[in-house]
Amino acid sequence: MVEKGNVPVAGVVRELAALRPRILAALERVLASGRVVRGPSIERFEREWARFLGVRHVVLAHSGTSALAAALAAAGVGRGDDVLVPALTFPGTAEAVLAVGAVPVAVDVAPETLLLDVSAALRALGPRTRAVVPVHLYGQVHPDLPRLARALRRRGIAVIEDACQAHGAFAPGARPAQWSAAAAYSFYPTKNLGTVGEAGAIATDDDELVVRLRALRDHGSTGGAAHAAFGVNLWPGQLEAAILSVKLPRLRGWNEARRRMARRYDRALAGCSAVRPVANVTGEGHVYHQYVVRCTARDELRRLLSAAGIETAVYYPRTLLELPGLAGRLRRRGPCPNAAAAAREVLSLPVHPWLTAAERKRCVEAVGEAAGAIEVDRR
Repeated sequence: MVEKGNVPVAGVVRELAALRPRILAALERVLASGRVVRGPSIERFEREWARFLGVRHVVLAHSGTSALAAALAAAGVGRGDDVLVPALTFPGTAEAVLAVGAVPVAVDVAPETLLLDVSAALRALGPRTRAVVPVHLYGQVHPDLPRLARALRRRGIAVIEDACQAHGAFAPGARPAQWSAAAAYSFYPTKNLGTVGEAGAIATDDDELVVRLRALRDHGSTGGAAHAAFGVNLWPGQLEAAILSVKLPRLRGWNEARRRMARRYDRALAGCSAVRPVANVTGEGHVYHQYVVRCTARDELRRLLSAAGIETAVYYPRTLLELPGLAGRLRRRGPCPNAAAAAREVLSLPVHPWLTAAERKRCVEAVGEAAGAIEVDRR
């Protein structure tokens, strides 16, 4: 339970309160139309999100996990295939692979960025590897995406981006779907761009892939031919799409507010070895879905920040290989020490754009003081 006066680690309540009149008006328009599923609000947001990302096509789905699973299936991944995934990520990354009958193969992450270790991934390729899923963790697009894609293209292995935490993010020379078959997004309420329920999207420049994606979403229906191929029901609701259209014009400003807060934390932690930020190697391309620090005394850091009224969160306390629900369902090729170490150390600080000026000051001061106290204790 969050105590009154605490600085929240997520800004959902404040965001919805600020946009409530616009959101209610958008919902009323959908309800008045009687088209609450499969209608123009979905088509509109697909066009808007494609234009924002700079891709040819967007297909909305009912969650980020289902979007990722659909992208894998449309790329030809299926039963008996191996798919490489980073060992440190949200479980949905592996669940999407399992949903299409393939086997997730956990690969270690790079120690500085906690993104997929490309060299380890290339060593882990096997005869059954059909795809690799780099995750743009915490809002940072993988900087080595071009290198990974070029190496895999020669082997006929697909790249499917898990961009569920990277709304509006980019890396030098890499935008979503530029180096991959597709990029999957989540619009869960706490994301940089979120709805009030569940929704996801697949972005792609592939004209053939998008046909398969739309069929998969709609029980296999293609071009007016009902059930011409295999498919399921992956449609989101019109209400979710309408809310996303209200929020999208504000996304760039929200992301910039996150960057400004991140820079304040960076300055507060400069020169501190006890509490150090996860490296930003993409500069202004990072959208800070989470501002994450690492600390070997994480429990003490959390205690100190909680005492100062600062909420924190841990993403993620265990690697995929340590999750009981995935036991026996994953493979590994080689050890994953960087992921295991990060799971014991990572801590997310408030970074959302709904922090007040007083709260931003309070967070930065509390983090600096807590980091200093831990630094002294280590000496």
